[in-house]
Amino acid sequence: MANEIRIHISGMIFNQSLGGTYSLVLSEDAGLKRRFSVLIGEAEAQSIALKLNNTKSPRPLSHDLMNSIIRELNARMVKVLIYEMINDIFYSEIYLVHGDKPIVIDARTSDAVALAVRSNAPIYINSDILDIVGAVINAEEEAALSKDPIEKSISLSDLTQEKVRYISLVRLQELLEQAVEEENYEIAAMLRDEIDLRKR
Repeated sequence: MANEIRIHISGMIFNQSLGGTYSLVLSEDAGLKRRFSVLIGEAEAQSIALKLNNTKSPRPLSHDLMNSIIRELNARMVKVLIYEMINDIFYSEIYLVHGDKPIVIDARTSDAVALAVRSNAPIYINSDILDIVGAVINAEEEAALSKDPIEKSISLSDLTQEKVRYISLVRLQELLEQAVEEENYEIAAMLRDEIDLRKR
């Protein structure tokens, strides 16, 4: 039987080839520190980024709602496990405890990870899967990704009114400076308005 290896989110990269999708980059906590990516939708990517950037949505997102329901029912999220991969699709389970009763729920990996970051639950993958998909990365690649793990790939051309809500204030400031330098005043105004709104 495969061992479970703990992993963490290293970053998220916008997919230029498949619009509206992101590559969620997950890395091994210890050992070889192998890395792999999971293709996820824009809504799930924004939900994960929102929580990791400590940015609050005006109203609860679906994953906030799910997390609240789990808490209100006096259950606790124990872990997420990526237990299978078939035809390049990852299958995950959410492990809960309600009283003394363990509960296992099948879930899309993107939803499971979005819930895990909200409840500070650890994420694991079966070692057999990591042996297949994991790539060993060097220190330089790791440093480049961890420098700005969620937003490093966001460019001015990617920005929409919806997306700016999920970007950290620091990255918004950087993008504003870039927009002014490039004389892209329409984007600059949108960024400035979002920054002003957060500072109120």
